[in-house]
Amino acid sequence: MSLADLAESPSSSSTSSSSSASSSRISLTIPTSLLILPTTAALIGLSIGVVRGGNKARLRFLAENAHRQPKTVQGWYFYTKTRNYRVFFGALRSGGKYALGLGGATAGYFLVDESVGWTRERLFGPKGDVAPQLDDEDEEEEGIYRKTGWRKGQVMWEDGAAAGGLLGLVVGTAYRLPRPLFIRSVLMGTILGGTTSAMQIAQAHIGKLRDEQERAERLATKAEANAAIASITEEVGPALALRGGGSNTEPATI
Repeated sequence: MSLADLAESPSSSSTSSSSSASSSRISLTIPTSLLILPTTAALIGLSIGVVRGGNKARLRFLAENAHRQPKTVQGWYFYTKTRNYRVFFGALRSGGKYALGLGGATAGYFLVDESVGWTRERLFGPKGDVAPQLDDEDEEEEGIYRKTGWRKGQVMWEDGAAAGGLLGLVVGTAYRLPRPLFIRSVLMGTILGGTTSAMQIAQAHIGKLRDEQERAERLATKAEANAAIASITEEVGPALALRGGGSNTEPATI
C-alpha cells in the first residue's frame, strides 16, 4: 500500500459513511391537518368544557349549601371563597375532559382519513393532479405552500366517508349504544366525513386557482420588467455606440 492510498483512505471511508448514513436516514411526514385541526378542536373543547363545567359546579355547590346559608360576614367570605374554588376546579376538570375527548376524536379521524387515502393510493394509484415534491427553498421561490400529507394525489370524498363511518362504529361500540342510535352514529359519521373531504377538495381547488393566478401575475410582472430593460437598452445603446465611435475618430493632437 502506497502513501497515496493511505491519504485517500480516510476520505473514501468518510464518503462511504456519509452515503450509508444518508441512505439509512428515516423521514417522518406528519400531515398538516393532523397538526392544526386536533389542536383547534382541543381548544374548542376546552372552552366548551370550562363554561359547562363551571356552571355545573356552581349550581351543584348552591344546591348542596342551600340549607346552610352563612349568617356572618366571615361566613359569607368563606362561602364565596369555597364556591369559587369549586367552580374553578370543576371548570378545569370538565375543560380538560372535553379537550381530550374532542381533540382525540379529531386526531383519530384525520389519522384514519390519511391512512385510508394512503392505502387507496397504494392499491389503485393516486387520482387527480399529483403534487410535485418541492423543497422548502423551491416553495419559497415559487411562492407555493402546500399541505403535507401521506397522499400524493387528490383527496377523495370516499376517504373521509370511510374514516367517519369507522369512527362512528368505534363510538357506538365503545358506548354500547342501542341499535337505532348505533346505526345513526355510523350514518352521521359517514355523512360528516364525506362532507369534510368534499370541503377539503373545494379548498384545494380554490388554492390551485389562487396559485395559478399568482403565478400568472408574477410572470406578467417579470415580462414587463424585461420589456422595460429591453427598451432602455435600445434607447441607450445607439447613443453609447455613437459616443464611442466619435471618440475613436478624433485626430490625435501632439
